[in-house]
Amino acid sequence: MRRRNLACVGIASALLLVGCTSGGSSKAGNTTPPTTAAPSATGPAPGVTADSVKIGVTYVDTEALKKVGLNYDLGDWAGAAKALIAKINAAGGINGRKIDATYVKVDPTGPSSSQAACVKLTEDDDVFLVSGFFVADAVNCFVDTHKTAVIGGTQSAERLKNAKAPWLTSQPGAQFSSRVITALKDDGALDGKVGVFVGQAEDAATLNNDTVPALKAAGVTPTETAVMDAPVSDTAAIQNKVNLIAQKFQSSGVDTVVLAGQAAANWPTYMANNPYHPKLLFLDVIGARAFVTNKSTTDTSVLKDSIAGGPYGPDQAIFDEPAMQACIKTLTAAGVKTPAPDTLPAGDMSNQPFQAAFQVCPVFDILKAWLGKAGKNLNYGTLGTALDGLKVPVSGDPTPRVFGPNALDGNGKAYLFVWDPAKKAYVAKS
Repeated sequence: MRRRNLACVGIASALLLVGCTSGGSSKAGNTTPPTTAAPSATGPAPGVTADSVKIGVTYVDTEALKKVGLNYDLGDWAGAAKALIAKINAAGGINGRKIDATYVKVDPTGPSSSQAACVKLTEDDDVFLVSGFFVADAVNCFVDTHKTAVIGGTQSAERLKNAKAPWLTSQPGAQFSSRVITALKDDGALDGKVGVFVGQAEDAATLNNDTVPALKAAGVTPTETAVMDAPVSDTAAIQNKVNLIAQKFQSSGVDTVVLAGQAAANWPTYMANNPYHPKLLFLDVIGARAFVTNKSTTDTSVLKDSIAGGPYGPDQAIFDEPAMQACIKTLTAAGVKTPAPDTLPAGDMSNQPFQAAFQVCPVFDILKAWLGKAGKNLNYGTLGTALDGLKVPVSGDPTPRVFGPNALDGNGKAYLFVWDPAKKAYVAKS
């Protein structure tokens, strides 16, 4: 039963990251698609006319989630997008072009829905750009197979290498974990004997190609590294493997464990009753929060003195950020309900209607700025040129993004969060 709960939390955590990242290696350093590395002023312009531009908007099919027992309220993503597009069009559009949008919902529990959405938007509707929700490698269908521009999704070095169309995202990209490691180093959190733990075999490439090189670049050579490679369906095997790794770490004098990958919650989950409690450093705050909000979690003492890295937060801080508040005002006026996180029951991952604003508002901030800078001669050449040096104040983050050929996620700032046992939550480090 515990394993099923962990799986559900994992899906929810991935949804809140929009990209649902999984699989694929992420090598240190962004590899830029040819169209963005050396863009020209000409190129394809599907869906572009003198007075309109076609875009696709993908969003989570929550009804499909309910069919597998995941009853999430993540807000009205389609309604949020419609409200923001209506506001843009009412103001005359972007460079005189109004946005003509097609909305497609995506079932994140299987690949067929993503594939169908890709075919519809690229082949049937011939859109210029697709924004919104992408499940793992499903983004490849757009930027690689169909050479269609994208805003959104999770970028890895491998996905970027294969992309054949301009692609920006507001989500943490391939270099984000390196930024978290730098922030931890600057904070003094990596001064002890460091071990690195990866919570599932699928993330082994992350350990070798991302985490260890980033630590060494920060002047930290791990004392031990380990991958939890037991079958994900075998709870007893996971328990045994994690404890064997812990025994190895303890014998080597490891007092600080870096937890990499989205399955990082496997360490605190299966170490809760183990007396060995090194300081835990999560490279992804989502993994830390997945453990905290899991209904089977009754003992959080393993989190003492732990630190997690991630984008700006927590949720109430994102909600209160001035640009996000301005966006929420637009949504509210259009009838899209966006309650403040602090007004909702704490710890209920299934009840987060504010997520619609959190995911849609930043995407449209980038859309407006990017298409605007591309100018009236809109095509993939001018779009590629426009991304270099594109500075965008993104809703929900007080630090503006600055995009470029080697910063296709806008070089988003890594923030640190510390465990507060009294609040039973991770709070921004002062």
